[in-house]
Amino acid sequence: MFDTKISLPDNYNEENRYPLILLNDGEINYLGDLKDRAILVGLIPQNRLDAFTPWKASNLKPSMPDFGGNLDEYHSQVFEHLLPELLCKYSIDESKIVYGGYSLGGLAAVCSLYSTTAPSIIFSLCGSFWYPQFLDYCESHEVLNKKASLYLQNGKTEGTKHNNILSNAPILSARLHKLLSDKLDKVTSAFDEYGHHENITQRYKNLIEWLKENLK
Repeated sequence: MFDTKISLPDNYNEENRYPLILLNDGEINYLGDLKDRAILVGLIPQNRLDAFTPWKASNLKPSMPDFGGNLDEYHSQVFEHLLPELLCKYSIDESKIVYGGYSLGGLAAVCSLYSTTAPSIIFSLCGSFWYPQFLDYCESHEVLNKKASLYLQNGKTEGTKHNNILSNAPILSARLHKLLSDKLDKVTSAFDEYGHHENITQRYKNLIEWLKENLK
């Protein structure tokens, strides 16, 4: 269902315990400033439109395949199969397991709050919180992973060039940020002035600084 890309610190030593960072879409190069203090694992799904979506939905572009809604299966593979293998193979601090992603990968990470307590830290950059019925789901279900530290970042101008559900992205994101800030004790909520595919490098830099503080 997915491939993995694993990066160990250059000074990796079995006698030490390292944080583990699981990143949807596998672009661990963005987390390069953490490569010597954490084990980085990129998760590369065969079909992200299926793997990162919580239920089936029609795609917003007729030319694109629909969303498959296989997130439960994806998370089962990540947290019930891959994670135990990583814990057996590498020297990991089990109190510092991080999970996150960008766009649909961020949506998937936030969804995990409702299904598993494995990660202690969760992050979402420009999470696709416009996804049909997602906000309704979050409002009507209880968060399972109440002890997690959560980092949420979205852009104020996401979706401005669209005339479909994407045009509501900033409003839905703001509502989701407030909802989770009310339900969890440790939430960092951030918005910048950019669109969905803009300012990506700086967004990751801001995330990295937050992660450094939370991984101490």
